Amino acid sequence: MKKNLYLLFLAFIFELGVNVNAQVTIGSQEAPVEGAILELRSDKLGFLPPRVVLSELSNPEPLPNHVEGMVVYNTKNDPSKDLQTGLYYNDGSRWIRFSTLPSSLDDWFYMPSIVFDVSETGKFTKNLYDEYTKQFGNPKARSGKSPDFILPKASDLNYYILDYDSAVFNNVSVDETGKMAYEIINAASDATYINIVFVKK
Repeated sequence: MKKNLYLLFLAFIFELGVNVNAQVTIGSQEAPVEGAILELRSDKLGFLPPRVVLSELSNPEPLPNHVEGMVVYNTKNDPSKDLQTGLYYNDGSRWIRFSTLPSSLDDWFYMPSIVFDVSETGKFTKNLYDEYTKQFGNPKARSGKSPDFILPKASDLNYYILDYDSAVFNNVSVDETGKMAYEIINAASDATYINIVFVKK
């Protein structure tokens, strides 16, 4: 009977300890920062997440399913699947790569040079995303063994018409797929311009 009570007492103490110490610090005997369930402390070592080979952004493999907040390091570069080596997190339905630069530097770029036929007046459309992929998807030359660009999908971009020659262009708009509508009202001059920017969502 005493033995049973002793075991019951130890189980109670163990359960109490687990409840009290639900927060954990690895690398120190000190309690973790308030609000953190787990804190890693070291001035000489790094954190190494699981290293996996992702198959597709929309496919959870090699994990069994999508779990929002899951973080892994993808070890294989596969441009055909929009995959690069690096850290990825899961949003519950797909893998998203962590950006390596601040959004102000990494997430926007000017539209590559394209030709607008302004020889006739009237209303026209131009698919900016298609024009972008024609150039970025087929570079005329590259250095060494440079890999292919991993291009975002049309729905992964926001499109901005920053400015244009209002003496030539009128009623300019662009939709969420990158299709631009515009009107040519006059012939172009040597100073005619239009500035277009893409921003990754």
